[in-house]
Amino acid sequence: MPHEPQTRHNAARILAALVFAAIALSACTPATTENPMIGSNNPSDPATVKAQVEELKQALADLRAFKTETQQAIGPQKWADKNLRNIDCRTPDGRDGVNYSDMSQTMETLDLESSVNVVKTFWESKGFTTRTETNPRDPGLIRLYANENGGHLLSFTANTKGSSLEMNSACVAGDETAIYKELYPENYGLPPKPSSSPTPK
Repeated sequence: MPHEPQTRHNAARILAALVFAAIALSACTPATTENPMIGSNNPSDPATVKAQVEELKQALADLRAFKTETQQAIGPQKWADKNLRNIDCRTPDGRDGVNYSDMSQTMETLDLESSVNVVKTFWESKGFTTRTETNPRDPGLIRLYANENGGHLLSFTANTKGSSLEMNSACVAGDETAIYKELYPENYGLPPKPSSSPTPK
């Protein structure tokens, strides 16, 4: 069979050409990095960041509502907002993120022990664990703290010279810089968003 070696040679060349073509095709095909059903895993993905910012705004709304409830539990005093800012935080599962810290003060006289007990009872009814700190050298000052998983840190300072409430919102996991660019684009030389964002004081 004089033609058998030539046939085998041709078949080998065809097989080699097919293998080369398959390798070349795989090299030219871009790797898929995003599942269209679940979106991008990139924490800086614009859609992901927008969702995180909306979650952060809701956390601030919840924080302010809770602060108002606490103030109403204390009594009819007038409170002035003093400081709203963003701070970095960590979620219960260890992820970095952003939350809000909000503080308000009243200069009206409070019954220190009574007001602290009222706030303590109210916060504990909401599931917080509280602790009280006093200083024998400063009997006109009582501090009440509360913590809860998710970034919440609450403090109520009752003082004969004025009292204050400071609260942190829930922590929203995400890239801090990307979130701030979406919240405050003007701080990064970008045009401001049509809808206004809460501005830290």
